[in-house]
Amino acid sequence: MIKAVVFDLGGVLASPPSLLPLLAARMGTTHARVAEHYWSGRDAYDAGGSTQDYWGPLVAAAGGSASEGLLDELALLDASVWSELRPQAWQVLRDCRSAGVIVAILSNSPHAVQSAADGAQWRRDVDHLFVSATLGMMKPDPAIYRAVADQLGLPGAELAFIDDKQANVDGALAVGWRAHLWTDDADTRDWLVAVGVLER
Repeated sequence: MIKAVVFDLGGVLASPPSLLPLLAARMGTTHARVAEHYWSGRDAYDAGGSTQDYWGPLVAAAGGSASEGLLDELALLDASVWSELRPQAWQVLRDCRSAGVIVAILSNSPHAVQSAADGAQWRRDVDHLFVSATLGMMKPDPAIYRAVADQLGLPGAELAFIDDKQANVDGALAVGWRAHLWTDDADTRDWLVAVGVLER
């Protein structure tokens, strides 16, 4: 019996099309140049790296101008946009809560996302928010899934996990969780029905 549903954040719950254009506008460069460099160094940032170490090289590589305070502004903008849930995804969270299961988010994200998400309106519909930078480990490291299971006080067989990256799904499966590769909100709902969390 599933007692907790753990969602990834970026992709599964949030997919902000405006993110890169907003960042580019703030940097004074183009969307294409930001897109080219956005994911470079992101793993280190999501693992707890500093704002300066991620955003400084990104701004320089994208041809932007790093004025005083810009890096902190970019970190906050990035985090706030990633913390905006699609309405359909937010409804799935609410429906899981209404079904009586624990609702959690497990995200490979920087410290700034922890702060932004903790202040978001949807946070009241989530029992636990686990962010890689805060935990000091990242998906698909088996240790992060074990740490989450320990904090939830549940065995893997009672945890349902949804992520948009196959490696992260495989990591959860390897430690005994039920796990599903996300494709869209309707598919998420169908899978949660199939594992007995939600009803039609």
